[in-house]
Amino acid sequence: MREEDFPCLGEPERPITEDLCRNAGARYASVFSTAEDMVKAALEVKRLNRDVWVKLPFCVTIEAEAFGAEVSLNSLYGVPAVTSFRYERLEDIGELPPLDFDQGRLFQVLRAADMLQTQGEYTMLNIEGPFTVLGQLISSKEIYKGLYRNPGKLRQICGSISRELARYAREAERHGVSLLSYADPTVASSLVSPKIYRQLCGRVSWEALQEMAAATHRVAIHLCNVTSVGFEKAGFCTSTKIAFLPTSLTYGEALVEIIKKPGLRFLGHGCVQRSYSPLQNGGIFSLQLAENPGQGQEDEEDQGYGK
Repeated sequence: MREEDFPCLGEPERPITEDLCRNAGARYASVFSTAEDMVKAALEVKRLNRDVWVKLPFCVTIEAEAFGAEVSLNSLYGVPAVTSFRYERLEDIGELPPLDFDQGRLFQVLRAADMLQTQGEYTMLNIEGPFTVLGQLISSKEIYKGLYRNPGKLRQICGSISRELARYAREAERHGVSLLSYADPTVASSLVSPKIYRQLCGRVSWEALQEMAAATHRVAIHLCNVTSVGFEKAGFCTSTKIAFLPTSLTYGEALVEIIKKPGLRFLGHGCVQRSYSPLQNGGIFSLQLAENPGQGQEDEEDQGYGK
């Protein structure tokens, strides 16, 4: 498994503009907070990209805000952003509040998914990983300090976040979402040592994905290629290529076909943000989570946790 075989092209150019919203009949600021405008904008993005998928939401702050982060519309970038961290130190974080699906933007996102389901759309929902959610509640400096000084506390907090994300996944499925997109870029395998990734960061994602699968019945979960390649290299999963003919399909069209297969829950090594692009590598990669990753694994860096 070579990372260069699955290059990340980065996030596509931000699709939500004032012109797009005007054409869709949506209010720009409301596409981040009101279901009706989310739906209008999402359908317009789908139309412009000639995509088969409708994607929600349009920012990465949904979960963090529900955990108590202060979020407002950033005037420079035009998307919601955290204005101040809720916690100053890792030690300040006690019991996190449960996600409330009956109010706020979480409620609106789920309403939007419901509305799209009634229109027969294939809806994809982005869910941020535990460390990325945490990185909007506290500074990344505190997180990286915790990797070395207080991994137990980090594991505890991320475990709490993961359980709530699993509840979110269950609600998303109940509201008609066909595919969950999962990524945790804050602790990508390229940013930490192999040992820390195996013992903590990757392990947290493995546990989060297990929780999400257990909380849902059929919805597929797609890992972005940056996450999935590092995940497989560290032994948390294996992959199987499912070939497609004709190869003229887009990645999104192939995903629509693959999610119809019973029992197939995890996918990866591709980019759902570019689902309108031609299918690469001639197929889709299904992922099989390892049963007990890391057990009995020896490491040449055992002299230091963070080396």
